[in-house]
Amino acid sequence: MGENTQELADHGPCSHHRKLLNCSLFALFTLSLIYLIFYSSPSSSFASYANLFNQFKTQRSPKNNSLPPPQEWLQCDYSDGKWVWDDSVTGPRYDSENCDMKSTEKCVINGKPDKGYLHWRWQPAGCNLSALDPAAFLRLVRGKHLAFIGDSTARNQAEALVCHLSTVAQPETAHRYEERLGRKFWRWVFPAPHNVTVSTYWSPMLVRAEGHSEDYAMAQQAVILDALTEPWAADVAAMDVMVISAGHWFLRPAMYYEDGEVVGVYSRPDVANKTDIGYLGVYRKVIRRALEHVAGATSLAAGGGEKLVVVATIAPAHFDSKYSWNHRDACSRTKPFEEAEAEVAAKDAEMRTVVLEEVAAAAAAAARRRRRQRWGVRFEALDVTRLATMRPDGHPGPYLFAHSYDLRPVPETVANDCLHWCAPGLVDTFNDMLAKMIVAGAG
Repeated sequence: MGENTQELADHGPCSHHRKLLNCSLFALFTLSLIYLIFYSSPSSSFASYANLFNQFKTQRSPKNNSLPPPQEWLQCDYSDGKWVWDDSVTGPRYDSENCDMKSTEKCVINGKPDKGYLHWRWQPAGCNLSALDPAAFLRLVRGKHLAFIGDSTARNQAEALVCHLSTVAQPETAHRYEERLGRKFWRWVFPAPHNVTVSTYWSPMLVRAEGHSEDYAMAQQAVILDALTEPWAADVAAMDVMVISAGHWFLRPAMYYEDGEVVGVYSRPDVANKTDIGYLGVYRKVIRRALEHVAGATSLAAGGGEKLVVVATIAPAHFDSKYSWNHRDACSRTKPFEEAEAEVAAKDAEMRTVVLEEVAAAAAAAARRRRRQRWGVRFEALDVTRLATMRPDGHPGPYLFAHSYDLRPVPETVANDCLHWCAPGLVDTFNDMLAKMIVAGAG
C-alpha cells in the first residue's frame, strides 16, 4: 500500500518541478472554465467555452489527420438565428439577367416590385455568417467537381452558385439535357486555373420514379425504392462535393415498389387493396439508401479520396392558405415572418428530423471507417428549414417572366411560384453555409 501511494504521489500532475508549467496551464484553463460556466451570460457561455476548448485542444494535442474535422456546428449553429435588415447591401450579388439560370428565378429582371428580399441577411445566434467570396471559393474548390442532386431546390441552389462565381470567372456550359420539365442535367466548367466543375442531376426522389415527376399531366407516382436513379448514382466516385436536396416530391400520392412487388401506397384512395404506409418511412429509407450508396461507392473508388456529402433539409413553400394557388396574393408578403409567426409545419419538421438523424448515423459510420482507412466521406446536414420557413417574401410569386407586368397590373388569377427562391436572394444563404462546411474540412 505504501509503495503504491508513493508511486501515485510521484506521478501526480504537480509532483515534479519540470511539470510546474503544465500544472499552471491546467489550473488556468480550469479557472477560466469555471468562470465561463458560472459568471458568463447564458447566451454566450457555451460559445465562449467552445472557443476556449478548441484553443486549448489546439495547443495541447497534435492534429490527428485520420479523424474527420470538427463538426461545424461545434463552432457555430448556422441553423439558429434571425433575419436582419442590412443597409450595407446596395444591390444584387450578381446579374441574373446575363446568367445561366432558369428564367423564373430572375426576380429582379422579371419586375418583382419589392426589392427587400435582397437586403435581409441571416444572422446566426452565436456567430456571423459571412457572404461567399466567389474568388476565394474558386480557389478553395480548385480542381473539384461539385454536384447538386435531387429536386428543383438543388438546381435552384446550383444555379445561384454558378451565377455568383461567374462574377469573377466565366464558365463554359459543358453539357445540357433539357426536356419539357426543363434542366434535368446541366454541367458548367470553370476552366484553368480553376478547373472547377458544377453539375446538376435531376432526381426528385433520388430513386426511380415514373409518373408525375416525368409528366405533370399524371397525378400519381410509381416509385421503385430499390433503384437509385442514373446518372447520379453512377457518377458518385467522380464527385468531390455532393449536395443532396430532396423532399417535396415525397408528399405526392404514390405507389411504392420493392423487389418488383407493391409494398404500399401513400394517399391513394383509388387503390383500396393496398396499405397506406405514409411517406415518412419511405423518405427515411431513400435517404439512408442514398447515403449508404455514396459511402460504398467512395470506398470502392480507385485510391479512395476525400468527399463532402451535404444533405439539405426541406425548404418549405409559402402558398398562403387564405388564397388559391393561382391567386395573385398567394405569396405576396414583403417581409420575413416574425419569430412568433414562423412555426415550422409538422411535415417539414418530421422530414427535417429524418435528414438530421440519417446524416448523423452516416457520419458516425464514416468516422469509424476513417480511423481505419485514413480517408473517406464527411457527411453534413445543411439545415435550412427554419431559416427558409421565415422567408415567405423570398419567392418569385407571379413574376415569372421578364418585364411581364411593367405596364399593367397583375391579374387576380395568375400562375404563381411560391416554392422556388429568387436569385439573388435567400438561396445565396444556402451557399454561404455550404462554403463554411467546405472550409471546415479544408484545414
